[in-house]
Amino acid sequence: MIQKKDRSKIEALAEKYIKKEKYEEAIIEYQKLLSGQEQDVQIWNIVGDLFIKANKKDKAVGEFKKIAAHFEKKGIFTKSIAIYKRISRLVPDDLKTLKKLADLYCDRGFVNEAKAEYSNLAEKLTKKNKPKDAAEIYKRLLKLDSDDVESRLNLAELFIKENYVDQAVEELNEAAEFKMRMNVLKEADEILKKARSLNKDHPRTLENMIDLFKQEKKKKEALKLVNEILRKDSGNLKALYLLGNLCFEDKELKKAEEIFKKILSIQPKEVEARVRLGRIHIQKNKHDKALELYQPLVDTLVKKHKEDKAIGLLGLILLAKKDHLPSLEKLAHIYREKNQKKSYEIVAHRLMKEYQKKKMKDKIAALEEELPDFQPEEKKVEPIPLEVSSETVEPEESETEIVESEPAISEAAEETPDDFIAIKLEKADQLIHQGLIRNAKRILEDLKVKFPDDTQINEKIKELGAIASQVKEEEIIEQVEKVAEKDTELFEGGEKLTSAEIFADTDIVPLVSQETGEKKYFDLSNQLEEELEAIKQIFYQQTRGDTTVVEKELSSIVSDFKIKVDEKIGTADLEARYNLGIAYLEQDLIDDAIKEFMLASQDEKWEVETFTNLGECHKRKNEFSEAIIWYEKAMKLVRAESIQAYALKYEIASLYEAKNESDKALLLFSEVLEWNPEYGDVTARIKSIEKQASK
Repeated sequence: MIQKKDRSKIEALAEKYIKKEKYEEAIIEYQKLLSGQEQDVQIWNIVGDLFIKANKKDKAVGEFKKIAAHFEKKGIFTKSIAIYKRISRLVPDDLKTLKKLADLYCDRGFVNEAKAEYSNLAEKLTKKNKPKDAAEIYKRLLKLDSDDVESRLNLAELFIKENYVDQAVEELNEAAEFKMRMNVLKEADEILKKARSLNKDHPRTLENMIDLFKQEKKKKEALKLVNEILRKDSGNLKALYLLGNLCFEDKELKKAEEIFKKILSIQPKEVEARVRLGRIHIQKNKHDKALELYQPLVDTLVKKHKEDKAIGLLGLILLAKKDHLPSLEKLAHIYREKNQKKSYEIVAHRLMKEYQKKKMKDKIAALEEELPDFQPEEKKVEPIPLEVSSETVEPEESETEIVESEPAISEAAEETPDDFIAIKLEKADQLIHQGLIRNAKRILEDLKVKFPDDTQINEKIKELGAIASQVKEEEIIEQVEKVAEKDTELFEGGEKLTSAEIFADTDIVPLVSQETGEKKYFDLSNQLEEELEAIKQIFYQQTRGDTTVVEKELSSIVSDFKIKVDEKIGTADLEARYNLGIAYLEQDLIDDAIKEFMLASQDEKWEVETFTNLGECHKRKNEFSEAIIWYEKAMKLVRAESIQAYALKYEIASLYEAKNESDKALLLFSEVLEWNPEYGDVTARIKSIEKQASK
């Protein structure tokens, strides 16, 4: 190990070489100070900067990669990310660095940043004619955001170039379906035309084109396309369904009945056709025929303990004819078998009323025997509470069949379907007016299940879709801007600063003078960018209370900068405050970072990022319980099975481990392991905890 005296001599000699611009000689001297210890990081940083001065960018990158790997190994990922960002600016076409940076963002759960870096990488790979590698990156982007239409279309283009036609058509259809959901029909039409140019008869494309025609109210074109399909393949079930549904919607019940009967003749176990045919019988007041069709399905569902779906089928009949005795009797039987006494009694009262109307003495006697306390003259007939379920039905020997279910009777005893719809639509309008779009959507979707052919409901859903699409388009625009503009404009005059360049006026490196023992500073112009070791050194010195005049002047630069930020951007530009928080965090100015993230968290779109970074801040301050609180807040806002969710679980588990709460840590680490055994060092962490527990 080099003695302190010898170290001072080496640093003094290196300083002289720098003054004479003999950078390679200075590098040789600094490399003598490398000891394999923690302090090597600062040496690597200085050597890297000197390599830049010596116009040896590749060697500089080598030094910076050592620093990035060091921070990554120690789990200080924000610093590792900062270094890779610097490398990326030095060598923008270093694809490995771009991927490493994107992966780090992705693994830490910073989805927006990861998307920006992956997008950049995919574009560069495409330009360098590496379509397979670019395709893999676009697939990663789509895992992060399945609604990223631009990436999906780019992926489709790559598939086309590589002659993977089927894959390209699938991606184009995904993109078109998204556009249709957003009601951007013109773009959806263009995408589908492109898909059909690749494969004219692809079933998914044809089905989407028909759906598009329906949305555009072009029923003639839809019918023409369906008939074109059936001319080529008369037994095409999808086309038959489409034609049958079109006829049903147009109230052409006779033609629709023929089509659904044809489907059942081809495939007797087609549940959707059976349900639709039953609904046609219901509309034609042939309720016995409808029950005859539904009876096998009801029995199968009860046998599979899916009584709610069975009730939903009976509800289709009872909604149209409340006094349909066979359906009421079947409903009573289901409630009795389920031991749902209250529901059974309600249906039994209804049955008694119908038996009395029809003077069915035997039935009345049997029911009175079963319900000895029954007093019809004192009992008020209540509604039959029927639940609607839109889940997938799995009838006997079938895995893909779906039951379309509705309630039997509305919530008010004598309430008509029109009254029920009017009340629900009024409630939806109130929620929309209050900005509670999702709540309104749930009500309308429920109504759609119950009354699929009601014009008012369909119009209201279309209106809500237009509102939702506007919001979504704004979000998409914001995402695109984030990809295109990595810099944030903080000051007037168009000066753009990234979080890494936030202290641009402090591009200086501390070197120790042998003669005086005090630090002197030599300008390395604009080469340091985001390392800013000088600032970190000054703040470290200030905490010890032994700063020199020069150092205090340097720290005042930081104070002046803060004042300038407040003057120029104030507290209203929350995105700028967020970026400033990132800058402070990268420089270990934790309290300043916390202040900025707290400001930025006022904007809902930054909540996940700010809460995550607040967790990181408190983690660095060893305030583990507080860090957990912020990470858990972020957890509540992300999708349960997303990358972000597991990244946050990993962080929380690490904090529990630091708090010696091994059981909680092990539980969360195990969830991460099950999701991805290759994630970070999760396997090693689990083994370590288990080893400690066995002692």
